[in-house]
Formats: sequence, structure tokens, C-alpha cells
Amino acid sequence: MLPYKHKNKLISKAGIKRIYDEVHGYIDLSDVELQIIETPYFQRLRFVKQLAVAWYVYPGATHTRFSHSLGVAHLMGLIAENLANQGYIHSYEDVQILRLAALLHDIGHTPFSHAIEPVYRNTIGIGHEEISRLIILNSSIRDVLNYFGYDPKTITAIIEGRHREPLYNQLLSSDLDVDRMDYLIRDALHTGVTYGIIDLHRIISTLVIDGDGNLAILDKGVDALENFYLARLHMYRAVYYHKTVVGYETLLGRIYEMLCQHYSDALLPKTVNDIRRLITEGSIALWHDDWLTGYLVNLYRDSSTPQKIRELTEAFLFRKGYKVLLDMSKFSDQPLDVEEDKDVDHIKSLAKDLEGNLSSHELALFIDDIRIVEEDPHVTPKVIIGGKQSVMLTNIEGSIILRLPRRYHVKRLYVLSKVWEKALNIVRDKVSSNA
Repeated sequence: MLPYKHKNKLISKAGIKRIYDEVHGYIDLSDVELQIIETPYFQRLRFVKQLAVAWYVYPGATHTRFSHSLGVAHLMGLIAENLANQGYIHSYEDVQILRLAALLHDIGHTPFSHAIEPVYRNTIGIGHEEISRLIILNSSIRDVLNYFGYDPKTITAIIEGRHREPLYNQLLSSDLDVDRMDYLIRDALHTGVTYGIIDLHRIISTLVIDGDGNLAILDKGVDALENFYLARLHMYRAVYYHKTVVGYETLLGRIYEMLCQHYSDALLPKTVNDIRRLITEGSIALWHDDWLTGYLVNLYRDSSTPQKIRELTEAFLFRKGYKVLLDMSKFSDQPLDVEEDKDVDHIKSLAKDLEGNLSSHELALFIDDIRIVEEDPHVTPKVIIGGKQSVMLTNIEGSIILRLPRRYHVKRLYVLSKVWEKALNIVRDKVSSNA
């Protein structure tokens, strides 16, 4: 491991703290990284699970954004150092900058991450990347970065994919980035799903930069790269969009949206200014999974809680949530046209038939279009053929990537478990009457 800059001096590896990680083994941390980790803003990530509510399906999936962030920083260091040794990264100070961006890339995740974030994207148009920027620029993290001589705005530019060096953006945000490299292995380990196992060392050892300055891989690493894509495909279907996992994420998101509508609480921010206030006051350190779980427990025990909220909260706390009534998900090479898709029309028609017999909060539609293989030249990795020509992975003849579906269309209708039998009978009666 290369030394890192500390107040215009280089410190040796011996002066760096080590943390043991269950995926990567010992991870070395520089002084600036350690001081950032010790802030309450970063410590909050110990209480934000990486896979939200996936532990309802995979009991071991209780790992956190904290350990994932350390892993991403570690991988960024390995790759950036290799690229610096090859002359593709300008200085070893930039290696540290890239590690800092990787360390902080998830600092803005909300409680239960992907279960709650759609609420903020849909209501105030803000995602975890923007919250990350707000935290970095308006907290003690900014002070730590400034003290060690690193520009906080440079860090946020890399996280948001707008750094002047395209390579720096690609290392953190592309089809083959350090974020995906870590979470595929880490999520596979904790769920027990072996589909996510990839040859990480082979990928790292064959990473180079092509003549246009884009991230590329030598042709001898193609097999490992193809397996990386296959692992992603299987993990999307088996874990990230597992029917039960999505059901509980949808349930929790609906509950949270109701909480924001019915309650006023400092830890229920409803605007960007509310989030900024949490950051400047420091109370955002308490905005995590454990806080929200405790909030729901108190609501469930409170007799004055509105019936719908209490009913959904009970369903979440006691694992009696949304259950799939109809799943028409499939792989495709084309984008999902929600307005023209016959499956979506059928699901919506079925939901409308059920609305007369079920309450609106007992029904939930989930429609999404997930990219499996990107064909954007800015994010799709290139392959160096014969040591000379750079070709997009998706254009290589003989590669199994050519035959992989480009998208996964998730199309499901959920109902609460307690009314599932009732809903099924209604559907059966309708089918019988139309026969």
C-alpha cells in the first residue's frame, strides 16, 4: 500500500490504522479516513443496513452501509494504486482523494436505504447522492477534509459523477465500479446466495485504461468480467428484487410516506431545508434504521395512531406484509413502456377490480425497469483486444454478454397477507365468470 499525504508529509504504512473486514481482510486507513469515520455522521452508517429489509427473507443480511463503505474505499485504493503505478492517475494524492470519495459515497443514505429513498425522490426530488453532498459540505466532515488539505467539493464531484476526469467518475459510477464490486460479494456472503461470487482479483489485476482514457480490461480478464455480469443478473432476481423483499420495502415506504403526512418530527424531514437543518444540528446522526424501528414500535403501542398506519405498522413489525398476488416479471431487451405494456395493463385492471372489495392500503403495485447490461459508451467497460484495439464489451463477438437480456421488467401486484386469500378468491371468481 502506498503512503498517503498528511499535512504535506508522507506517512508510512506503519502509521496507518487497520480494521478487519469479513470480506477483504485487513483494511488500512489513513489519518484523514480514520477521523472521518469517527464523526457521528459516518458512525450513523453502522445503523443503516445495506439491504434494507432483506433480512426478512435472508436472516444473515444484517450487514451495514458502514462495512460496505470501508470495503469500497479499500477496493478503490487497490485499483487506484495500480492505475497510478501505470501512470493513469496523476498523483498519489489523487489516490487518497478517490479513496475518500469511495468512503463517503453512501454517507447520505436514508434509514432503510432503498425502501425510504423513493419517498424523497418522488416528493422533493432528492436522492442519497444529493444528501451525501449536503452532509459532506455542511458538517464536520468538511472540516476534517479541509484540515488535511482535501477539497470537499472535489470529493462530491466524484460521488456525483461530474469530476473533470472521466476515469475518476467511472471508478465509482459505471457498469464496472468499486461500489458494485464490493456489494456483490458482500451481499452474496451475507445472504448465502452464491450467485454473487466473482473473481475480484482477476478483474482488478487486468484493469487498464484505453487510448481514450476510459476504464478497460485486458482480454485475458473477459471471463471474469462476464461472470461479474452474470452475478449481477442473478443477484437482481434472487435478492435485490426478490418478490418478498420488494413487498416489505414497498410496505415500509408506504408507512414512511404516511408518517410524513400525519406527523411532525425533527427526524421526519419533509423538505431539503429540513434535511439541511438535521445536518447542521448534527441530529441526522440519529436518522437511521434503529430510530425508525423504535418510532414504529411506539406508534403500534399508541391507541391514538390512525388505523391504517397502525395496521400497516403491525404488518411490518410481525412479518405479515404485502404478498404477491400476481407476478408478471420477465427479462427483455427493450425498455419497459408502461403505457403500452399488456402485462402492466392486466395488473392495473386486476387492481381496479379489487379496489371495490379491499382498502387502498391493502393493495400495492410495483412496476420497475432494471438495466442488466448497459450499452452507454461512458459507463460500459471496454476490452483491450490483442493489446491494441479497445472494444465495448457488448460488441465483442463470442462473448456471452451479447446473449444476456438488457433489462429486467418487474411487474407485480401485492396485497396484504391477511386479505390475500380473499383477493385470490375474487380473482378466481372473475376468471370463472369470464370463462
